Amino acid sequence: MCERLCSAWTVTLHYQTLTALAAALQRIGRTAAAAPLQDQARRICDDFQRLLIVDGTLTGYAYFHQDGRIDPLLHPDDPNTGIHFSLLPMIHAITNGMLTPEQARAHVEHIRTNLMALDGARMFDRPFSYHGGPQRYFQRAESSTYFGREIGLMYTHAHLRYAEAMARYGDADALFLALRQANPCSARSVVAAARLRQANCYYSSSDALFADRYEALSDYEKVKTGGIAFEGGWRVYSSGAGIAVHLIHDCMLGIRKSVSTLVVDPVIPKALDGLSAGMELAGKPVTVVYRVGATGYGPTALILNGTALPFEREANPYRTGGAAVSMEALGRLLTGAANTLEVQLQ
Repeated sequence: MCERLCSAWTVTLHYQTLTALAAALQRIGRTAAAAPLQDQARRICDDFQRLLIVDGTLTGYAYFHQDGRIDPLLHPDDPNTGIHFSLLPMIHAITNGMLTPEQARAHVEHIRTNLMALDGARMFDRPFSYHGGPQRYFQRAESSTYFGREIGLMYTHAHLRYAEAMARYGDADALFLALRQANPCSARSVVAAARLRQANCYYSSSDALFADRYEALSDYEKVKTGGIAFEGGWRVYSSGAGIAVHLIHDCMLGIRKSVSTLVVDPVIPKALDGLSAGMELAGKPVTVVYRVGATGYGPTALILNGTALPFEREANPYRTGGAAVSMEALGRLLTGAANTLEVQLQ
């Protein structure tokens, strides 16, 4: 399998790496070096569409036989593993713009219907079978007795990447709920079945309190309905906390700074209309105030200290994109004292 198995998730990461490097080279004027990377990324995306989307649904893995046949694994047509949907390739394909709008809409519906539970997004639609002996397909997933983190399927790192995909897609309510589900402060106000947990720690996972993996497999539907309690996983954990900060600052508030450009691309639910956030832009203190319309994304106007800022629209394959503003134009209107940037959203 290690020679002939292809992970759709790692293909999305390969594509992301190539496009990010190509964009960086373009920005510094090295277009000749960027061109072959862009061509390779395009060909990867073409193969991704042709080989890994089977009957309209992205497969988790594809096993390539020597005679050219391809078996989808972790897919509705997978007769072997018992797993039919895989979160990671879907959300990373959305985030990286590898799906058409229609495909993205269909996969968001797959996630909502098959991969969401009371405590957040789950990595697969059901656990792998526990055999208590030699593995058949996936080593740790089939032999680990501990039902938590990736084995228990609610891995907070993956859940936060789901939130990132919802920002890219433009579902403000789903993004905000996902952030609240991952926040240990007042967790039980969002996840009623959550057990008491320490509020000032980042948790690696949400672990359903099954007695063993046999019970987890037979009663897994309880995680979707809240019929079983959820314990916070590892309490001091490095991976993911930085992603959470990125999601709040760059995705929800939508403030992305570079040397020459400020991109304003928030995704904020209507319930947070009037939200304000204090931050520093171009070395000056700024209060950003959000006027949220029906969708919660796609800035229609940026008004700094009473003056409308000109901007260019960023591309987004699924929704109206963000607004890119020249830092030079921004700097001319900033004062040394209080500044207010009003962001009007669709």
